[in-house]
Amino acid sequence: MKNFYLVCLTILSFGLTAEVSPERLSQIDTNVGSMSMNELRDRRAYLMSEQSQLLETQSSTQNPSTVKSTSSRIAEIRAELSAIQKALIAMVGVAAISSLSDDGYDDNVPPVITINGANPATVELGETYSDAGATANDAFHGSTSVSSSSNVDTSAVGSYTVTYTATDKDGNSATDTRTVNVVDTTAPVVTVTGDNPATVELAGTYTDAGATATDASGSVDVVTTGEVDTDTLGEYTITYTSTDASGNAGTATRTVNVTDTTAPVFTSSATFVVDENVTAIGDVTATDLDTITFTIGATTGPAIQGNLSASQLVITSSGALSFDTAPDYDSQVPDVQLYATDAFGTVTEAGKTLSGYEDGSTMDFTATVSATDASGNVTTQDITVQVRDVGGYDDDSGTGTGTGTGTGTGTATLDDNGVNVTLPVFTSSSTFVVDENVTEIGTVTVTMDSAPPGTAVTFSIGETTGPAIQGNQAESNILINSRGELTFDIAPDYDLQIPDAYETQRTTRNASIDDSTLDCESDQIGFTCAKTAFPTLDGYTTGETMNFTATVTATVPSIGENVFSTQDITVQVRDVGGYDDDSATGTGTGTGTGTGTGTATNTTVDSG
Repeated sequence: MKNFYLVCLTILSFGLTAEVSPERLSQIDTNVGSMSMNELRDRRAYLMSEQSQLLETQSSTQNPSTVKSTSSRIAEIRAELSAIQKALIAMVGVAAISSLSDDGYDDNVPPVITINGANPATVELGETYSDAGATANDAFHGSTSVSSSSNVDTSAVGSYTVTYTATDKDGNSATDTRTVNVVDTTAPVVTVTGDNPATVELAGTYTDAGATATDASGSVDVVTTGEVDTDTLGEYTITYTSTDASGNAGTATRTVNVTDTTAPVFTSSATFVVDENVTAIGDVTATDLDTITFTIGATTGPAIQGNLSASQLVITSSGALSFDTAPDYDSQVPDVQLYATDAFGTVTEAGKTLSGYEDGSTMDFTATVSATDASGNVTTQDITVQVRDVGGYDDDSGTGTGTGTGTGTGTATLDDNGVNVTLPVFTSSSTFVVDENVTEIGTVTVTMDSAPPGTAVTFSIGETTGPAIQGNQAESNILINSRGELTFDIAPDYDLQIPDAYETQRTTRNASIDDSTLDCESDQIGFTCAKTAFPTLDGYTTGETMNFTATVTATVPSIGENVFSTQDITVQVRDVGGYDDDSATGTGTGTGTGTGTGTATNTTVDSG
């Protein structure tokens, strides 16, 4: 039996003193060895009370330093209780065991719990917590099972407790705790929505697609910073930031490129008209959001002799179009060669003809203009420059027509004294628009560029051609006085016009029509007969026009009867309403003005 007790004491001492230094164990053994039985019992009762208080403190605190200090003291208490138990057994022997349990022993010393792993432990928010557990050893019974309870919630940041409990076969229980801290050190994950990098056209509108963010803590907001200037080419950065409740910030960026892929648009005409002997042509223009540079390709000119085809179109970077050499019709010689043959049949070169070009004739020069913006976008336009012959020794002495822009000059002719003079040039429109029921039309005007001041012009007019309808309208004639004032002799009136159509009316003898007007073969009451009663009065719509035409002659008697010009004029008479108008929906008629040109026969070659 003695050997059995020694073995038990050895096991008990090993199990309880594992966490106490040898020096402290030696001190405890010395102190216990000097105590009486009553002192040992009182000391045991005191230590059991202190141990209970320390265990309660451990279970209620989350302070790592407090847990550490109480654990160290509990180890010392359990070592001293073990020494006291050994001393009591040694003093009283088997009597120290008051009753037998199923293992043959009855003690009041709880097991000692050892926590595995870190205490306190840390787990990331949203992750799974796996507890490392704990072990327990009892002085009399050895290894003892340990149960645990936990309130750890990894979905919420905070401090949680895992409690371990061990009870030996004699009903002595011990508890210990582990602190588990759930922390959030992970930043939200920000995901850019849409294209990255994104592209927007210069001067366009940029609408950001935004970004989303996810975090273990739940829903988080995204803050967007950065701007895109669509009026300036370049690369821009948009930054998205999301910060969770723990202060962790996640970011993402989007690159936005402002580009120019739109080519310039030409706004100037593709055709330019200039006179010979000038270099300046005009300006080529185009629109673009960026700076434009103009260039021009090779010139295609007329295939004629002389220097005209040698004139090349050039353009400045800003679009000023010109000839490098002014085209000159007077230097052009048609490819016609004259020869002379003498009486002996000898052929000699007589010279080249100088005829074949007329004032106002044009020859075309063509080239392709390119408009390039700063981004390299290119638009091309084929242009034509028409060069007009404005007179010279090369002009044909035969019949020609004059053309020009702005104020022109009349064709030259001879007066009664053989002096070269200018014919009258009509400056008024050849079309006049008036309403019905008026006589005044307007005034015909001419100019005499080379005539002496005060030279009088006499106007006359030919036969009027009017609309071919019934009534008196065709009897209205256009008149003109010496000052050129046009009038109607009789005001045209649509209300007097009767279209060339009649209705056939059927009536009875009882109708309110004089019997004398009826052409019937019977006088019987109720007999129906037919008669043409009256013409219809409808068929004309307000705004409708009918045209009267005539030829006006402008003569300069003081110079000579052969000094005159003519112009065909048209007077449009509008229907302004009346009983003759159609009751149906009418349509309006717009009016405009036109420009007439006249021709005259040259009697001499002009002077250039």
